[in-house]
Amino acid sequence: MLNALIPLSALLISNAFLILGHGLLLTLLPIAASESGFSDTQVALTGSGYFLGFVSGCLATPYMLKRVGHIRSFAVLATCYSVVILVFPLLPEFYSWMLLRFLIGVMISGLYMIIESWLNGTSTASNRGTILSIYTTLNLIMVMCGQQLFNLGSERESMLYGLAAIFISIAIIPVSLTRSSAPAVVKQVKLNMPKVWLHSHVALIGAVVAGFVTGAFWALAPIYAKDNGFDNIQLGAFLSATVLGGACFQVPLGKLSDRFDRRSVLMFTALGGTMVSLVFVTLPYIVTTFGGWPAAISAFFWGGTCMTLYAICLAHANDNATAEDFVEISSAMLITLGLSSAIGAPIASVAMGLLGAKGLYAFTSSCLAIFFVIVLLRRRSHIAPSTLATKESFRAVTDMASPTAYEMDPRTEVDADNVKQ
Repeated sequence: MLNALIPLSALLISNAFLILGHGLLLTLLPIAASESGFSDTQVALTGSGYFLGFVSGCLATPYMLKRVGHIRSFAVLATCYSVVILVFPLLPEFYSWMLLRFLIGVMISGLYMIIESWLNGTSTASNRGTILSIYTTLNLIMVMCGQQLFNLGSERESMLYGLAAIFISIAIIPVSLTRSSAPAVVKQVKLNMPKVWLHSHVALIGAVVAGFVTGAFWALAPIYAKDNGFDNIQLGAFLSATVLGGACFQVPLGKLSDRFDRRSVLMFTALGGTMVSLVFVTLPYIVTTFGGWPAAISAFFWGGTCMTLYAICLAHANDNATAEDFVEISSAMLITLGLSSAIGAPIASVAMGLLGAKGLYAFTSSCLAIFFVIVLLRRRSHIAPSTLATKESFRAVTDMASPTAYEMDPRTEVDADNVKQ
């Protein structure tokens, strides 16, 4: 495995610096927007701009790769990302930030696609699953580290913008100096929503609900923490605990979904997410120091239930799918997640406007409760066609990826070989 990782070391180092800077921005931008006088709805709409940009980047990046290749595309996108970061404090008004966050979404999804296609092109069937796991784990660790950088202080906001730009600029260096050959150009992203719907109604609905919930969280959770009086250390712990919970619970819940009806696992996971969301609605009235360990522990379990929904839905959508369908279904699911994330954030901001900060988790609890009822009714009225013998084995995934990441899944190559035989 070490021999397989050595040629990828420059790419993984670049990825680490990229996600470190990006993770810092995920925390910094909502707080900075609020302190610049943006309303909760405006903050949410800038978040929607990011998710729309992410979807657009997934669709547009292959054209750039065909024109100039992986290394030049990476350098261009990362440089533009650094420039856009430095423009944020110069144009602290809503419409400018909408555009800037849209551009960030385009650039980060393009950078993800470049990295993931490179990893896919240089890995083999024997090590692809391990490399994908290492890449996913590295992303989660660096996001948490980036969130902790916010502890340097919002009063030094200009320094934080500069720090994020520095990290993303440093990411250009290892990739530009690598002697490893870049892979072939990625394929176009194909979307076929009717095919996903045909394979699983629950999976597609689940992707929409997961987008609503996680989109609202990434756009507005820092505002929720700020309105509840969290200091910077508490804010960083709160956000990092959520990501950590999603990372820790994903594989155990996925393995459960391999053994039992995935819809049952989705149903009880949604129920758990509903209950934990209600804790966030009620706990500030019970605990006076909510910003400490109570919030971090609750965030851990919220992440464990809500940040894992999409991966289980994706596995359910791919049950009984052929090798030819795998990447296409997964890409359509990811685009659905991105579009619903763009919609969920502004709806949650309306709830916050009506109910205060707790409106964020009142919104997520409502979404998850509705999904629980949908799955319950669907499970009673429709017997799942898949069995343990026909199920695809669960693979941990993250919503911080492009459609190209699904080409790395070793099931695609194994199943394709079986089809040929």
